[in-house]
Amino acid sequence: MPNLQDIDLFKSIFQSSLEGILVLDLNGVISKANPAAEKLFGYKTGELLNQKVECLILDKFKRNNAAQINQYLLKPISLHIGENFNLWGLKKEGSKFPLEISLNPTKIEGKLFVIAFVKDTTAQKKTAKKLKVSQAQLKKYSEELEGKVITRTNELTTTVQKLVASNLSLEDQIHETKEAEKRAISSKYLSSAIAKNFPNGFIIVFNSNFEMLLLEGEAIIKLGLDKMAFEDVNVEDIPIFSEKQKSKLKQDILKTIAGEHLRFQITHKNLYFSVNTIPLLGENTIISSALFVYTDITVQKKIERDDKNALKEEQDLNELKSRFVSMASHEFRTPLSAIQTSAILIGRQNEPGKEQKREKYVAQIKKNVKQLVVILNDFLSLSKLEEGKVTANKELFDFVALSKTLIEEVSMTKKTGKNIIFSSPKKPISLNLDSKLVRHIFLNLLSNAIKYSPKNTEINIKIKESADFVSLQVQDNGIGVPKEEQDKLFERFFRAKNAQNIQGTGLGLNIVKQYVELMDGTIAFTSDTNKGTTFLVKLPKPIKK
Repeated sequence: MPNLQDIDLFKSIFQSSLEGILVLDLNGVISKANPAAEKLFGYKTGELLNQKVECLILDKFKRNNAAQINQYLLKPISLHIGENFNLWGLKKEGSKFPLEISLNPTKIEGKLFVIAFVKDTTAQKKTAKKLKVSQAQLKKYSEELEGKVITRTNELTTTVQKLVASNLSLEDQIHETKEAEKRAISSKYLSSAIAKNFPNGFIIVFNSNFEMLLLEGEAIIKLGLDKMAFEDVNVEDIPIFSEKQKSKLKQDILKTIAGEHLRFQITHKNLYFSVNTIPLLGENTIISSALFVYTDITVQKKIERDDKNALKEEQDLNELKSRFVSMASHEFRTPLSAIQTSAILIGRQNEPGKEQKREKYVAQIKKNVKQLVVILNDFLSLSKLEEGKVTANKELFDFVALSKTLIEEVSMTKKTGKNIIFSSPKKPISLNLDSKLVRHIFLNLLSNAIKYSPKNTEINIKIKESADFVSLQVQDNGIGVPKEEQDKLFERFFRAKNAQNIQGTGLGLNIVKQYVELMDGTIAFTSDTNKGTTFLVKLPKPIKK
């Protein structure tokens, strides 16, 4: 006589499976259908039994698919019909939906049956088109999924309890007919076949001594668990779990046998599994073991990550837009106001003898126009960099001579009280790089040092040469960058809190860093608030042939 605990276990797996399961004879007649299959096709309990499987196929494809089914039933083999096949299911109320089916022939009491695992792929096909959904949609999706898992788990628990409640007493078992014994054995074989082919995951049953009583499912081959010796195997012998996971698994087994229903997720290498645990009743309706159902959710996790990344990118873009609008409105308004004021004052100084005042206002206009040109050039440089239109046009030039020329240009226009100290090797230093990009890097770092330094301070510029690199160091004694903001210094539109009242676009250092990296160089800095900042740029020397 079969072990009723095994029969109850296999029945609970059949009844609670998330996948639709149909059992067909070789005439295509449905002999078993689990609740998930009935729900999938919109039928009430028992309505699918003894019906031809053709009733579940869309009329438009019925003739072709029916012929294929009949041909398959003549010589059934294990077969997975995936998304590349034009396979459509027909619900009782007439609506259609796309399907994936796994077919597995099995013998029960000497007769050949086909077990069909049926999956509605409607949601799967739609999901691929929704990678850029909003955070609210993602949250709603997760909540709905969580609700479904809870519902399915509750259904599984209810089914197990009902099966236990309906068990025959010991006296009734003694008087069972031989026909009832045959039905029980047949049910056991059928449930065993279902457990062995459990799709998209695996199931394990443990006792209170952490020994493994059952291990079945399609995923065990992928995980390498099919090679394990089954007898006397406990939690410590399962290779896919880490020591930390094994310790937690033992606690979860004890909690489940104590009557708890657990739900959590685990990872193994690049795979993600959703885990549901259910207490299983043994003799005298006492919980004797724990059923762990592992469902592979790797594809779902990837979709969630893609959604989150798309949302993060959209949020970053919106933040950049906000920074740009704020910066542009401020930086353009100041010089334009100064130009407008100077123009008005020039109009009022038309009398002879006021030439000096007019020249003063004209100079003011030129200064602010130059400032606007600098801002627009930053925008253009950033745009070209993002579009990949900036390339390094290499040419040989003397870096020391270029540096002295640039310092002289800046010294003619800088305010008094800021002393530039320059040191370099006496001999020329040749670089085979883009001189225009190097010029931009040098002028930006020097201009920042002057702009953010108080009066009567020194700005030190040093050029050094090593075997592979030429280094440029620009050191000031200015306001510095707060420690908590230093990791953002090279971001677009970034302005430190202590520099908000000083003109600037927040683009200069971002452009400098991209120019340096475009020429295979590096840039780094150190800074202390109210003590100053030091930038160090390393540029590669020409390769000697």
